[in-house]
Amino acid sequence: MRKRIFIVAAAAAIGLTGCASVPSLSEEQNDAIAEYMADNLLKHDKNYSGTIKLNSSVESTTPEPVVTARPVSTVTPEEPVKTSDVNENTETPGTTKEPEQNYVSLSDAFNVSGFDVKFKGYKCSTNISTRDSNISSAKGKKLFVVKMKFKNNTNAAKKIDMTKNNSQYSLSVDGKQMEQPLLTIASDDIHFIKQNVASKKSLNGIIVFEIPSDTKIKNVVLEVTNNNAVAQLNIK
Repeated sequence: MRKRIFIVAAAAAIGLTGCASVPSLSEEQNDAIAEYMADNLLKHDKNYSGTIKLNSSVESTTPEPVVTARPVSTVTPEEPVKTSDVNENTETPGTTKEPEQNYVSLSDAFNVSGFDVKFKGYKCSTNISTRDSNISSAKGKKLFVVKMKFKNNTNAAKKIDMTKNNSQYSLSVDGKQMEQPLLTIASDDIHFIKQNVASKKSLNGIIVFEIPSDTKIKNVVLEVTNNNAVAQLNIK
């Protein structure tokens, strides 16, 4: 088959050269013309399966891909975070750490400079009378009055001003928390005491609570709180 192709191509080349003068062609150009003519002459041959190539040594090559160098980014590893650091610096949203409470004496809880504070008793009634007032409880209630005594322990007269004192008072009876103390017109109401006290002299003060009339007076505890200082007084 290959011999026949060469014969046909040669004949075609001779025929071209006999017809007219043509410019001198290169070897590659002659091969291309011969291939074209042979292909047209043999395309009806049943043994011919496609385009022929006279120069079998010439192969098409696939161009190699061009590789472009790209800079490689350098990643610096992060220092691992210590779990203890996260726990120390992280607080749960919406939570506030409450200050620790220190249990102190009654005088320290009142925090009245130069004065010693002592419990002097209590009274429970629907009505109490003081030097310049008369106080009655509401219907279904009764009054529970805690009596205090403030003594000036210094060697000079000293003023006591409870209107600027930050103490807060709460009363529990048999484990149940009572309402906040009343603010009364009594001259010795502890919330409104403001006067000078001579050296080594004392004055009285009262804290008035209103409790349910059917409350049994047992396991009574008064708590005095001033910032983080707390004093607990077992009354009965």
